Amino acid sequence: MDKMEKEGEQGYERVHFFKYFLSEEDWNARHDYHVQKRRLHLCNMHGMGIQDGDQSLLVRAQAEPCLKVDVTPGIGTDGQGREIYVPAVDSVAIEPDKFQLPVTLYVKVVYQEMASDRVRLGDGRIENRFFRETYRFIVSDRPADDNQLELCRIAVTTDCTAIRDPIDPTMPGPNEIDMRNRRLMPCTRAIDMEAQHTILRLLRDRKAAFDRLGGHTKLPELALLGQNFAIMQELIESNVLKESALGGILRFFQALDTHVIESVTASINPETLDRPEWKRHVDNCRAFRILLDEPGKTPMQILQMALVQLEKLSISYAHVVRLLGNERRIYIPGQVKPLPRTYPITSSWDFVKVWSAEMPQIFKIDDLEWFLIGELNITDEASERKYKFRICESRDIWKNRQRLYFPDGALIDDTGVAHEGGYSEFEIPGIIPDTHLCVIRMMDYARGDYELLINANGQDVGISRCDGYDRRTRWRNWPFVIPSAFVNDTVLRVRQTCLTADRDINMFRYWFYQPLDW
Repeated sequence: MDKMEKEGEQGYERVHFFKYFLSEEDWNARHDYHVQKRRLHLCNMHGMGIQDGDQSLLVRAQAEPCLKVDVTPGIGTDGQGREIYVPAVDSVAIEPDKFQLPVTLYVKVVYQEMASDRVRLGDGRIENRFFRETYRFIVSDRPADDNQLELCRIAVTTDCTAIRDPIDPTMPGPNEIDMRNRRLMPCTRAIDMEAQHTILRLLRDRKAAFDRLGGHTKLPELALLGQNFAIMQELIESNVLKESALGGILRFFQALDTHVIESVTASINPETLDRPEWKRHVDNCRAFRILLDEPGKTPMQILQMALVQLEKLSISYAHVVRLLGNERRIYIPGQVKPLPRTYPITSSWDFVKVWSAEMPQIFKIDDLEWFLIGELNITDEASERKYKFRICESRDIWKNRQRLYFPDGALIDDTGVAHEGGYSEFEIPGIIPDTHLCVIRMMDYARGDYELLINANGQDVGISRCDGYDRRTRWRNWPFVIPSAFVNDTVLRVRQTCLTADRDINMFRYWFYQPLDW
């Protein structure tokens, strides 16, 4: 880019007018200053690429099979900040016979200036009155450089007779238009704030509806599906999504609405589907889909109508929830509870692993208050009898007394037991059924990296993975949560079996916690 700088000086020179300031150089300098500053702004503040690339400068196959493609209107900026503007649909010829096949051809567009409106002056000179800023398409076997914008690429075969739109845009095949590598302008318009607030409110309403619909015994997957609304809400609130994402957001609503219709139609009795509330909801979903599929309309052009239709859907969802929904974890008489069968131990449990003080009566983890319901002290006979602790079928058993440190420097002296092979087993009384149960084992972490199979009342619950080891600060409290689906009685018999060869399992104390209001 010509920066209009004099030798040894920096910056742009802006014309200063004064009397008799009328030469050709003066006027051209004035014009060049504004051209160069505009290009500087576009290049550095907006960046190189296609503006609204998912809607403009799109490459489409022509209706009749041929070796031509159409390019839709749009605007982009090259690496020098020059605007490339295509005002109307234009066509580009693909000529495979000019290349050695098979070959990947790149369809590109470049900025072009053309002199126009030539006039003859009184002294005989010929000058042009204007420079027309236009564009030119290029088809070559070389990728685009900084002065070119790639519109698409096509893997042309030796027997190619026509260029086609891709069947799967995410994985175009031979002789199909591939627009996956287009460079989009990084700085685009953000979603209008009023529309953003409306969409956020609709997302919250829709998630609440999916949560309650998921309480139905035949529709539990809808509660999990509703988490997608929370994820989309976070994306919009973070201002990551731009105006060009509106089409995807509207389709996001429509896709989940379609899933609800399919789930309800497949699972709910026909008498319920004949209710007017459900029929009205299906009609609203159909109207929304027709609106999105209206040909020739961009998401921005239908945005206001789409928001109105989403408002109608929120109202019809409220009626459907009254018809089919149920508060999560509150069940109608005779309904089987869809209790969770997994409970991952996340990083929120890390502080429990290194807790060196007496275990508290209440832990607050994962937005749940876990209450201490019992403690098993290994090698204490009364405690072992209470919990019916035993080790069976082992190759070797031994007691050990350890004086070790926690990572915070606390020195603890305790006695425990270890075994190789077989399994250990104990019973926990006073259990609240259908509620998660956390088992925390105090252990020597010097030899970790093993897996324990946990079994509760005869059912395999899951695997407790003891990752890593520490030979300096060796005390750890290792948690495992038995999901509520397996907590099926007021007394739970827990068995742990080592799945890792050549590992001895040591245990010093156990603590048992349950969330009383989950």
